[in-house]
Amino acid sequence: MKYYMTLFFFVFSSFILADGKVVRKQLEKYEGSLEESAQEAIIIYKDYKDGAVENLILKIKVEGPDKDFAWVVPFPTPPKIYEEKSILFDELFNYVQYMATPAPGETKAAGEKSDSLSKNLESKVKVISRKTVGSFETAVVTTEDPNALNAWLIKEGYQELKDQDDVIKTYIEKKYCFACMKVKRDSTEGALHPLRFEFKTGGHDGIYFPMKMTGLQTEPFDINLYVFYQAWLNRNINKFGYSHLDFQLKYRDYDTRQCKANAGKSWSNPTDDPLLKRASHIIPNVKKLFSKLYPGERFYLTNISSKNVQPVDMRHWKDDLWLFPHYTNKSMVPKDVASGVASGFWPDEKGKTSPSSSSSAPKAQISIFAIAIALVGLLGLGFLFLRKS
Repeated sequence: MKYYMTLFFFVFSSFILADGKVVRKQLEKYEGSLEESAQEAIIIYKDYKDGAVENLILKIKVEGPDKDFAWVVPFPTPPKIYEEKSILFDELFNYVQYMATPAPGETKAAGEKSDSLSKNLESKVKVISRKTVGSFETAVVTTEDPNALNAWLIKEGYQELKDQDDVIKTYIEKKYCFACMKVKRDSTEGALHPLRFEFKTGGHDGIYFPMKMTGLQTEPFDINLYVFYQAWLNRNINKFGYSHLDFQLKYRDYDTRQCKANAGKSWSNPTDDPLLKRASHIIPNVKKLFSKLYPGERFYLTNISSKNVQPVDMRHWKDDLWLFPHYTNKSMVPKDVASGVASGFWPDEKGKTSPSSSSSAPKAQISIFAIAIALVGLLGLGFLFLRKS
């Protein structure tokens, strides 16, 4: 399988989009730091028989004086790139705040080189395709030499990725490629639109988010992820849970007694969903997004975050971030860990077989209402037994 990496060039001062390492355009003198101060993403994950497809909508905030940026982020397969709206993040933020408190009566369920050497390295970077996406000019390139990538960056007028050999080498060894983006604007007022990357993960139950490249920067940052999946995510039921990577749960959709348990929520038609309908006025653009991508499909939203992330910690991660379903069997090894696609953190688990019974299927939850009914039934049977005795 060939793996891919996305590289972004920005001409913009305050906000840019995606995750990875932000680097400054080549400067004649030092003019202050340029670091990612916050990262946000919307992830929509859908598994199919021929493999999972993920839509990753990325947005970051950058602090620094520069108007020109370069940014690198890895992808498992070549992504299709689309323009999206920043308001999606505003709506989901407001939705989480609004839904954090249930409605009345609503119950939750549970170094430099010579010119000749530089030209030789540049020839090792192959441009696969070019495309214009909204405000961005994009190009997908591939290389097998990390030095060639730096030579290409320098040729394009951007600062090289210094002290990056271990990180870039890791991706090169896995045959990642790079998608490149440039944007030119006459004004730096306002934020550029987010970008949506649609790609195959190469697996069936691992939700992918690129983080390791961010270890090349020096300043701490925050991460906020809105993840849409058919079930809840593994929080801490075993070592594959996201809490073990210092992510905290902020909110997740739940089933009320009016909802069908473990059926997901109708984000493409929230007015007809028992849970979403009271907040449908908050998420009109989110509704349009799901109506465009997955009309009629159902997902649970899980909002997780990590504060004050130390880049040095990312540098030592064995792989990027992978999130997995909440399997009901605690001994279940996620398919993508066992298959090797997401085995970076758990190499000892590669090749292991997991339970295949229905009890291992990913679940959102067991409805509290259903549990209550079952308990009432058991109490009733006990009462009748005591009367007869």
